[in-house]
Amino acid sequence: MMAARDSSRIMLLEEEVRSLSEELGQCQADKEFVWSLWKRLQVANPDLTQAVSLVVEREKWKAEAKDRKVLEILQAKDYKIQELDQRVTGQQQEITNLVQRKIAVDEDRGLVKKELAALRRKLGNKSQELKDVKEERRRREEALEEEKEGLESCCSALRGDLEQAQRQERRHGEERAAADAKVKEMEGDLSDAQRQVADLQGQCSSLADLLSSRQKEVAQRDQHVTQLGRELQEVQALYRQSSEHAVEQAQLIQQLEGLNLDTQTVLRNQEEAHTADTTSYQKVTNYTVYYHPIHLHYNTQSPL
Repeated sequence: MMAARDSSRIMLLEEEVRSLSEELGQCQADKEFVWSLWKRLQVANPDLTQAVSLVVEREKWKAEAKDRKVLEILQAKDYKIQELDQRVTGQQQEITNLVQRKIAVDEDRGLVKKELAALRRKLGNKSQELKDVKEERRRREEALEEEKEGLESCCSALRGDLEQAQRQERRHGEERAAADAKVKEMEGDLSDAQRQVADLQGQCSSLADLLSSRQKEVAQRDQHVTQLGRELQEVQALYRQSSEHAVEQAQLIQQLEGLNLDTQTVLRNQEEAHTADTTSYQKVTNYTVYYHPIHLHYNTQSPL
């Protein structure tokens, strides 16, 4: 609206400027005409008729120019009136549209009022529901607070149990570490025992070979004694020599028998020691299998 007023004012100002410019041009032309006429009248015998004719023609020209100007103004007014009529028609159409829109807005306002009343009723219902929900929420919060306290107590108990379990786990870990160290120590002892058993077996084999050799020697001695008996019967002259030789042989046999007894005693002691080592090894193996099954493959493949 302000832009339209500013545009109208600008048009009016432009019109006034144009009118003033035309008036200024007319005044300038009148001035020049009067000046030229005054010059004509300043001669010795001025031609008044010509001067009057010029004045009449000037006035006639001015009247015609004025009429043209009035005609242009009237035409401009007519164009302006037509433009205003069109604007009035457009504004009337806009007013009609605005009235229709107002009617539609009034109808919408009525619908909105109805909807607003319904929304207010719903708001009242929702307010009551909100109060009920808040009350229910308060009761639930109280129940949750009680449940939270119970859960905190339970968590405290569980934390205590967890700490106790962790202490037990640490103690079991220490016991497992000690048991592992003990097992490693026993495995070392077992390896030493196995080496000792192998050495004893080697010694037993050596003693068995020695015993076999001594038994062969004894058999050879027996055969020699028999041969000496036959020679004793044949050679009575050599009785004393043979007797001495027999005594020496008897002493040697006695020594061999003592050596045999010693050998049997050593073998029996070695067998008992081997039996005791085997029993100890079996116990260690059972302990390893029961407590540390991971060493089973190593123990079962260890050489005896």
